[in-house]
Amino acid sequence: MRTERQLAFYRSILETLPEAGCPFCRFLKDYQSARLQNHSDRKIRSLCNFHAWGVAAVQNALTAVQVFADLLETAVREADEKSGCDICNEISTEEDHRMREFVSCLERTDVAVWLRKDAVLCIPHAIKLRRRVKPVIAARVDTILDKCRRQLLEELKALRRMPQAKRPGWGSLGRAAEFLVSQRGLQNSKELQC
Repeated sequence: MRTERQLAFYRSILETLPEAGCPFCRFLKDYQSARLQNHSDRKIRSLCNFHAWGVAAVQNALTAVQVFADLLETAVREADEKSGCDICNEISTEEDHRMREFVSCLERTDVAVWLRKDAVLCIPHAIKLRRRVKPVIAARVDTILDKCRRQLLEELKALRRMPQAKRPGWGSLGRAAEFLVSQRGLQNSKELQC
């Protein structure tokens, strides 16, 4: 999880398409970082383990102090009333907005070109996207997943064959993990959330 202050925040999922990796993961990671940095616009009532530690790690200690003080004041009284982590719930809502935004832009030329040439999706976001699109686009998503899977298998096979002393960084392992479960620190389904 990135906790440094973000200079620019994505306003549209389309802004992430030219960058490497799953665009939904990239957008949501930046969204999550921004939410962890700035809590002044709403009260946090509940945090999961991951997001509590994320708040503790933010650069703006005064923000974290306020969040934790508020939670400590109400944690015992509201323990039975929790409806999950507030930040996880916000990320889930934002993910739904971005999926809808992307689906609404499928007719755009730049999106169609991205889907044909440069598309990379993680499995969790590809599955969610497939549920929202026409069969022809769902087939394209399957092709994207298969291409990513084959590329990662080749990278992993090459890494396995390489002598340990000559192995480069472990980027292939990180890309495989991201492909399988999305970027580190993102909870991508209600079933996986706190």
